[in-house]
Amino acid sequence: MDSRNTKESWDREMSIAQIFGQMFSGSLVAGALVGVPVVFIVVLMWLGQFLPAESKLADDPTPDSFVSSND
Repeated sequence: MDSRNTKESWDREMSIAQIFGQMFSGSLVAGALVGVPVVFIVVLMWLGQFLPAESKLADDPTPDSFVSSND
């Protein structure tokens, strides 16, 4: 690699390839950051379909676990 920082030593094709590679890897990271929580929620919803109706309609076993509003 040329250690001189001149206009002649700049390779346009290599710069475009590196930019594309960084954009591609960034899109993979962004997809993982968005996709993993969405898949987790969908799996929990899917598992909830197998619960019996009594468990879905039951009272909250820990009513003081959340701050209750005055409504």
